[in-house]
Amino acid sequence: MKLSPQPSCVNLGMMWTWALWLFPLLCKFSLAALPAKPENISCVYYYRKNLTCTWSPGEETSYTQYTVRRTYAYGKKHDNCTTNSSTSENRASCSFFLPRITNPDNCTIEVEAQNADGVITSDMTYWHLEGIAKTEPPEIFSVKPVWGIKRMIHIEWIKPELAPVSSNLKYTLQFRTVNSTSWMEVNFTKNRRDTDQTYNLTGLQAFTEYVIALRCAVEESKFWSDWSQEKMGTTEEEAPCGLELWRVLKPAEADGRRPVQLLWKKPRGAPVLEKILGYNIWYFPENNTNLTETMNTTNQPLELHLGGESYWVSMISYNSLGKSPVATLRIPAIQEKSFQCIEVMQACLAEDQLVVKWQSCALDVNTWMIEWFPDMDSEPPTLSWEPVSQARNWTIQQDKLKPFWCYNISVYPMLHDKVGEPYSIQAYAKEGVPSEGPETKVENIGVKTVTITWKEIPKRQRKGIICNYTIFYQAEGGKRFSKTVNSSILQYSLEALQRKTSYTVQVMASTSAGGTNGTSINFKTLSFSIFEIILITTLIAGGLLLLIILTAAYGLKKPNKLAHLCWPSVPNPAESSIATWRGDDFQAKLNLKESDDSVNTENRILKPCSTPSDKLVIDKLVVNFETFLQEISTDKAKTSQENNLGGEKNEYVTYLVTPDCPLGKSFEELLVSPEIPPRKSQCLCLRMPEESCPEAKEQLLFSDQSLAPYHLCEEEVPNPYLKNSVTTREFLVSKKLPHTKREV
Repeated sequence: MKLSPQPSCVNLGMMWTWALWLFPLLCKFSLAALPAKPENISCVYYYRKNLTCTWSPGEETSYTQYTVRRTYAYGKKHDNCTTNSSTSENRASCSFFLPRITNPDNCTIEVEAQNADGVITSDMTYWHLEGIAKTEPPEIFSVKPVWGIKRMIHIEWIKPELAPVSSNLKYTLQFRTVNSTSWMEVNFTKNRRDTDQTYNLTGLQAFTEYVIALRCAVEESKFWSDWSQEKMGTTEEEAPCGLELWRVLKPAEADGRRPVQLLWKKPRGAPVLEKILGYNIWYFPENNTNLTETMNTTNQPLELHLGGESYWVSMISYNSLGKSPVATLRIPAIQEKSFQCIEVMQACLAEDQLVVKWQSCALDVNTWMIEWFPDMDSEPPTLSWEPVSQARNWTIQQDKLKPFWCYNISVYPMLHDKVGEPYSIQAYAKEGVPSEGPETKVENIGVKTVTITWKEIPKRQRKGIICNYTIFYQAEGGKRFSKTVNSSILQYSLEALQRKTSYTVQVMASTSAGGTNGTSINFKTLSFSIFEIILITTLIAGGLLLLIILTAAYGLKKPNKLAHLCWPSVPNPAESSIATWRGDDFQAKLNLKESDDSVNTENRILKPCSTPSDKLVIDKLVVNFETFLQEISTDKAKTSQENNLGGEKNEYVTYLVTPDCPLGKSFEELLVSPEIPPRKSQCLCLRMPEESCPEAKEQLLFSDQSLAPYHLCEEEVPNPYLKNSVTTREFLVSKKLPHTKREV
């Protein structure tokens, strides 16, 4: 019988039913977040207290509860430990307490983490209690030296109360000096039956204070106890060790004696093994041991006043246990010459050290004395020193030198008992940027050049070795330029500047750490240089000198012409022919033309008689008018000038004056005066009003008779000087007369 096939719709319905039923389950499974698996499980057995286990919980997204499952008594028993909440600070640890803890024993530990989505368990771990036991630290109660035994301290402590009785304990003792931060350790073991809880620490430094700490652990355990409280103790004192001597030689005094400062100290790295009670010093001249002087001191430095010769100085230190070995030092004579062998020396920084290296030409010199002190401007230096043997370099830690301070370092070669010439350099343990720049000045300003000078920065403000100086200069509104020079140069000349231009200048001082600018100053170049001014002045002076030379040469060649140009000859009025004039001629010379009365006499120009034959004679008198002419009345002269401007005639008053008589004499006295030679008499004919002339005419007629047979006025040849000096003058005339020109 064949079954009829099921319709496909029935199969599809079944599938959809299963899908709808499984879908919520799949969603719930996909959205579930199980807790992280606990890892790194670790357990510690705090002896006779508890067993504590810790683990790494991992990242938690929801509330998680941890349960520690333990089996103990060699697997015969088991118990659990549960944390309270996941927000607790100790959620990743859990402890089991007495009496469920027995030792020795083996146990297993596993940790189970559970949240709302599920549970997850860690791997099983196995533990042996003796291997994880941890005890309390021991208690140190005594650290002291053992009398009679050098460089050792005896340590006593109390064993931890909660330590396993059935197990041996191992110890670690650590120690250091008080001034040190580096610990040293010693490991040892104590038997469980040993009741003596002491230890002798040897190999220490004498008279040195130490810090002691101690810890312990069960011999089979990997966990140590905490460190005990620190305890301090000091080793036994010893007799003093040897000293190192050095000296500082000072200039000799007026009496010939020289102060010597004596210094001493323990060798580098030597511990303080004793308490020094004092120092014994004795010294004597090198060639005379009988003059030994001894002194005792407890402090240093010590200053000795020695003679000019060489000396030997010896010293020992002492304490309650003995004396140190003798240290000796030779002091050279004042006139003694020391040898020199150091050729070059340099200082450099290497990590955290300052290293000084030098080269020597003397191969047999293997001992050197190093001196160093800060180079300060005000404070007196504190000298430090140290000997070096079998080496040609010296190092010092940077933390022993002050940063940004300049140190003077000197190296003295030492050959047996003689000390050579030192070689010195300056160095910094740490360099920085100068705190101030150099102070700048401008000198010798020229047209295109200028000199820039600056001062050194004070030593306290340098903070390093000045390696160079940089000069910055810039024209107003122009580009900035710079020039760099080495540290030994304190001035620089700028060239190729612009004429008559303002500039700004700054100088920067630089160290290896950087540079600092100094003060900024302004200056302006000149329009003309001194050379140009001197050149122009020289050319002008040379031209004048050349002109003088040519003039002098011309004068030597033609002296008469040069004399006439410089000193023209002036006619002598005493040689005039006026005294030879006759009566009629003289009367005619007094009658002036009417046309001459209208001439402008603003400057009171003297007019000669109108007679043509006598014009040259009158001209001679006009030239010397400043000596002979005196006006009678200023008021009449002013009236004449006003009449002249109104078209009226000018009026003048004339005197007959001789150069040999004072002006105060009358006209008659002049004519009859015996002092006037007849042949040298002269007359001055000046224009005057007709009404004031009768007396003058009569006197002239009288004089004409008395002067015969001499002529009052006579004809003479014209003077060439007056002829050449005649000029054309323009006069103002009245409106009634025409404007004329007349030669004088």
